[in-house]
Amino acid sequence: MDRFNRSFQKSNENNTCELFTEINRLIRIYAANLLTHNSIQQVGDKIHTVDLDKGENHKPDESLSIGIDTWVCVAELEKEMDMKPFFSAVKQFYLATLKKMFKKFPFEDTLLQDLGIIRPNKTASYTVNTVHRLAKRFPQIELASSCSLDCLAEEFTDFVLSPSDLPPLMYYKDCDGTDKPRPGPFWWEVGKMKTLLGESRFPKLAKLMAGLLSIPCSNADSERGFSILRKIHTDQRSNLDQSTLISLMSIKYNCDDCCHEAKPEHQLLTNCKKATHKVLTTK
Repeated sequence: MDRFNRSFQKSNENNTCELFTEINRLIRIYAANLLTHNSIQQVGDKIHTVDLDKGENHKPDESLSIGIDTWVCVAELEKEMDMKPFFSAVKQFYLATLKKMFKKFPFEDTLLQDLGIIRPNKTASYTVNTVHRLAKRFPQIELASSCSLDCLAEEFTDFVLSPSDLPPLMYYKDCDGTDKPRPGPFWWEVGKMKTLLGESRFPKLAKLMAGLLSIPCSNADSERGFSILRKIHTDQRSNLDQSTLISLMSIKYNCDDCCHEAKPEHQLLTNCKKATHKVLTTK
């Protein structure tokens, strides 16, 4: 669970499109503590449809995941007492937690699956219906009108049928060397593509993707924002103007360079010196 949380708290990339895949992976791994591998593999990505109450799907007592140290204790105690009630209690615990997870996680909501369209290497595997569902699901993006939906369908079809015209995915791979392209930079470049008339080629599709990429997948960013604000707005700097706070926070958020490596332009330094002199000399 800790790995799951950390994977969606990375500040350098939005991983909302991976939510459905990662939720399924998390529950499959946990379900393997009780269920046989075959029963999990049979349902594929629909892990929530597995029959938890079917005894054939359960591992035998000697294969349950209870930890090495616990197995050592069991080996010592089973010589003196019947361990069946213990194993029965373990199975009931796993059953109760899995049922609660199946109830709490939004498996029936198509949104989590539809968000996978953001991944550049998977976009072509989705349909126009997916694009329409997302546009209607988020009317704030202002693409839910019939006219916009028609244009969106046309742009999506053009996108899917013109792979050779699109930015090469190899240029947008993550810095960790994985094969998954980074959605943000890719869709930014798609949004800048032009037709022969100089008009934007995918204006509505790029707008939809930008809106989807703005969906936070955790509260890490907001918590990080409050932390940055506390470090900037201290007791010694309590008189900072709101516009100054916003500018400083923007720099902290968007600038990855170390402060000692920054090389401000001469004109910027001159303007800063003039502004400082004006403030200090004005009564």
